[in-house]
Amino acid sequence: MLIDNKFELEIPTHISFTLYKNDYIDNLIISKVKKECRNESSKDNEFIVSLDDFQSAIKTSSFLRAEIQKTLAQDSLPNPNFKPNSIFFLKSIIDRLPNLDKITFKISDEKIFSRLVKVDGGREIVSFHFNIIEGTFDLTQILEREQLDTFNKRFMQAGIIKNKYLERTPYFYIKAQSLFDILAQMDEAQVFDAFEIITSVDPKLEEDDPILLVKTDYTPY
Repeated sequence: MLIDNKFELEIPTHISFTLYKNDYIDNLIISKVKKECRNESSKDNEFIVSLDDFQSAIKTSSFLRAEIQKTLAQDSLPNPNFKPNSIFFLKSIIDRLPNLDKITFKISDEKIFSRLVKVDGGREIVSFHFNIIEGTFDLTQILEREQLDTFNKRFMQAGIIKNKYLERTPYFYIKAQSLFDILAQMDEAQVFDAFEIITSVDPKLEEDDPILLVKTDYTPY
């Protein structure tokens, strides 16, 4: 089993967050996306767009392009007076998640809001909350052939993978909490040493409970 921190960053493919109409930067992003992107959502005050379209829409604004440049400058030459905003956080999130390809954001009309959160020592910092909605959990990247076989057999017993050879696919969909519950059961029963997988992934994945596309190879049993 070979797991590094790159593995968990490659999981998210679809995230969601909130933008506030009464924040100048947020409202500019909302306006550009409304104008430039096709919305896949039918819900009021919700937008679902591809990452490519989202980034292209932002770049149609000279002001937002300038904000992106400020973010890049902050990375290379930190400015103590720099005030992070949604552009700063979104660029950081997008740059860290290489397989991200879809974005959902909800539009809030709240006039009183804050992105300040308290950390250790009672200090307050600016934060940007997002949720993982969908992801890819590619076990073929971290498990050896024998481990994959053990994993597949357990998920066949659970009825998640088809038992008939011709009906099997090299992947399945499952909620993150259900996946980790089964991995924990396998670890407790000493069927499969899943401890490293469970502890190497940020707890946020289980807390957000996204739908995961689990990639798993198989051999005929």
